[in-house]
This record gives sequence, C-alpha cells and structure tokens, in this order.
Amino acid sequence: MKPAIAIVAASLTSFGIAATPAAAYHLSPAGNFTGDGTTSATKNGISLPCKAHFTGTVSKSGVGHVTGGSFKDNGGVGCGQVGLQNLPWKAAARTAYKAIIYNVKFTSPIGDCGPGNLPIHSANGVITFKAVPLPGGCTVSGKITTNPKVSIVP
Repeated sequence: MKPAIAIVAASLTSFGIAATPAAAYHLSPAGNFTGDGTTSATKNGISLPCKAHFTGTVSKSGVGHVTGGSFKDNGGVGCGQVGLQNLPWKAAARTAYKAIIYNVKFTSPIGDCGPGNLPIHSANGVITFKAVPLPGGCTVSGKITTNPKVSIVP
C-alpha cells in the first residue's frame, strides 16, 4: 500500500474495522466509506510521507473492510508507486476507541512492508496510528478522516 498506509494507510483505516460475532463493539454506519489524510512509512531511516485516499465498506453486521487506496506525494517523491497488497484488509474493534486492522501489507519505493497487524485509534470518524512497527523493518503513522464518519459502537 502506499506508504504506511498502509497504512488505512488506513487506512484506514483505519478502515476495515470489523467486529466478530462475539465482539462487544462494531463499526457504524453500514455502507461504503472513504478515508483521506496523511500517512508515512519509514524503513532503513528513509521516510515516505504521503497524502492517502482509502476506500472501504461496512456490512450491516458492523464488519468493515479496507478495499482500496491510492497515494500522492506529500513532501517527498514516490508515493504514487505505493501499492496495497492482501486486500481487503479486515479489522476488529477491541474497545470503544481501539481496533486492529489485520494483514496490512504494501509495496513502496523504500521497500516492502508487512504483512502485519495495525492497531489504530478511532474517534469522531478519525483513525490514527503512530510509529507502529510492521514486518519488513517498517514503521507507519497516519491520520485518516472517514466520510461518512465511521465509528466504533457497542
């Protein structure tokens, strides 16, 4: 995926927060969503800051998936070459504000990252993650605003 961004990324981011049947929390509202914001991936001391756009969906049962994403340069170069892998990314809400996005993987000019799980914070439709390590020697950060506002609800 495009830097880190994987990151949501993700972005969502991010999106794709899914609840299992036994989970006390799930995503809302049902339907398609987008997520826009900034992400960054760092590997071997090289950072790739990007503007991110994610797409996703939330099922009527509150399961979310990140289904796609694209990236543009944001102070660096190479973001357009970031590619999300293993889509869709599924996630599970853990608390009223925390979730995990599973199997996040992306390719980028600074190297491949993932697959790994991305813990996120979600509040008021904004998904954030900061300096989260992913397999491949990567660290990812991001702040993604969803539309409509995707929330974690009981």
